[in-house]
Amino acid sequence: MSRFRRSLPTSPDDPKLLEVASGLGQQLDIVALNIRDIRWMEWIPAGRSARTVPSDWCTFLRHSMVMPARMMGKLTVEEWRPLVASSLLFEKKIRRTLRGRAFLLTGVPLIISLAVPISVAILLQMAWIIFLYPILVLPLAYLGGRSYSRDLKKARLEADTQVSALIGKDSFLNVLKKIDMMGLDDIDRLKTGRGGRRLAGLPSITERIEHLQTASSLDRYSTT
Repeated sequence: MSRFRRSLPTSPDDPKLLEVASGLGQQLDIVALNIRDIRWMEWIPAGRSARTVPSDWCTFLRHSMVMPARMMGKLTVEEWRPLVASSLLFEKKIRRTLRGRAFLLTGVPLIISLAVPISVAILLQMAWIIFLYPILVLPLAYLGGRSYSRDLKKARLEADTQVSALIGKDSFLNVLKKIDMMGLDDIDRLKTGRGGRRLAGLPSITERIEHLQTASSLDRYSTT
């Protein structure tokens, strides 16, 4: 049986976590938020492979809120509140504003790197120029991906800032510091820069803590 189809664990906190997510959706002005269940998972599908559910984030699959299974029972419902809020704000609002930039950074360079060799080959009647495509596309794709990953990381940190202004910076910091002290493998890998390409857009817990500590107390939550 596939690891994504086997029976998933459940927590007594699941109904309360659903209530928290629904209430936060209203506070964050997220339209048509429809989360029906909680799934505690170690991995989620990512194309033909899978990626780890980060210990300090939630993610979303259709009508489910996916929580890291290794964290079940390690935080109270109230401690989950800022983590769920930041994940919701990033996934359901902020990330959507980055879709156009993602196309500019990755899609447009790929189109240009394909169009230029073909156009030159036609104009100069030199078919071999088409083989320059891989030489052009690989560095452009790499640079575009790196830039988009930086944008994603900044966007997640911005979600933290806005949520801290809405819920409270001290309580948010306390939860992040508590997770930091648990010695979790995925948390430590990101802290030491061993997250890899798949986690390039994910700030480490150290970056989250430092960012919140320097956030101004005058910062306000914005729905835009």
